[in-house]
Amino acid sequence: MNIQTLKYELIEWVTQTNDDALLKALKNIKDANISSGTWIEELSPQETESIKRGLADHEKGDVLTSQEFWASHESKI
Repeated sequence: MNIQTLKYELIEWVTQTNDDALLKALKNIKDANISSGTWIEELSPQETESIKRGLADHEKGDVLTSQEFWASHESKI
C-alpha cells in the first residue's frame, strides 16, 4: 500500500467515526507530532540515561516478561 492510499483510507475512516475518545486521541497524536522539537529533547539527563540502560539491558537479553516481573513482586503487594 502506498502512502497516498493509506492517507485516503485514514481520512475516510476518521470522517466516518463518531467515537469522541478516538478523535481526541488522534488530536493528541497530531498535537504531539507538531510540537516544537521532539519528546526526547524534553527528557532530563537522568531519564535519557535510564532509557539507555534499559536499551542496553534489552540488547544483552537481561529482561523480564511482565508476568515474571509481577510474579516476583506478588508478595510485596
